[in-house]
Amino acid sequence: MAEAAGLAVGVIGLSGLFNNAVDCFEYVQIGRSFGRDFQTSLLKLDVARLQLTRWGESMGLGSVLDEVQSLVPTRLSSTKVPLAERLLGQILDLFTEAERASNRNLPASSSQTSLAAHCSASDLDGVPASLHQRMRDLAIRRQGKAGVREKVKWALNGKKQLSRLIEDIHDLVSELMDLQPDLEGQRRLCEAEISGMNCETDLAALRDVAADQDKVLSETIKKAMNSSPGSNTVTFSGDNNSGFQLGVNTGTVSGVSFG
Repeated sequence: MAEAAGLAVGVIGLSGLFNNAVDCFEYVQIGRSFGRDFQTSLLKLDVARLQLTRWGESMGLGSVLDEVQSLVPTRLSSTKVPLAERLLGQILDLFTEAERASNRNLPASSSQTSLAAHCSASDLDGVPASLHQRMRDLAIRRQGKAGVREKVKWALNGKKQLSRLIEDIHDLVSELMDLQPDLEGQRRLCEAEISGMNCETDLAALRDVAADQDKVLSETIKKAMNSSPGSNTVTFSGDNNSGFQLGVNTGTVSGVSFG
């Protein structure tokens, strides 16, 4: 009983670290120095956040305060909770150091500071805007929250700094997933993530962004696109036809026969 109680306390602490780590993504902005790469860079951060929340979802950490008793015997063992806490702490440290580096490079003028970062609400449009909003909403929902607490935001201004941050987060999340491997469960969560994306343009854009940092998500998207109706091939033969047609026909076809 004492061991179970101790593990419950540990899992509650782990949930707090998890939520704090996920919240860090909310306060990062992309500097205007990124230029045209701004949209892709922001989506890469979104994918990293989504990957972390996928792990949290698989561990049940978003609603842990309501489900501690169900978590104790089924998710993380008592030996793995401290390891997970250490990895989440390292993710928090990555953001802390990145923010310090950003503050060291702030423009001296306050008027310049206001122009130092892109605004996701006004500078995103089209497919990037819809993908960003969808991934953000998923992350917040997985935390069991109605929203994110207000905090001063800061801007990443170096492309190398962003690439290193995303790479380091990816490595740490991979270590978290290795604590409790469940590839099939990860795939199911990925399927849920893309289930509402009926537009092939959205899927293709997310696949390309995720290709180098979230292989499970990228492969899930490829599978979904390959199994979509638009990927079917129909071959026609007859006196008035030759060759083949790719795509989906929603009307009628006359003067043909199937050979």
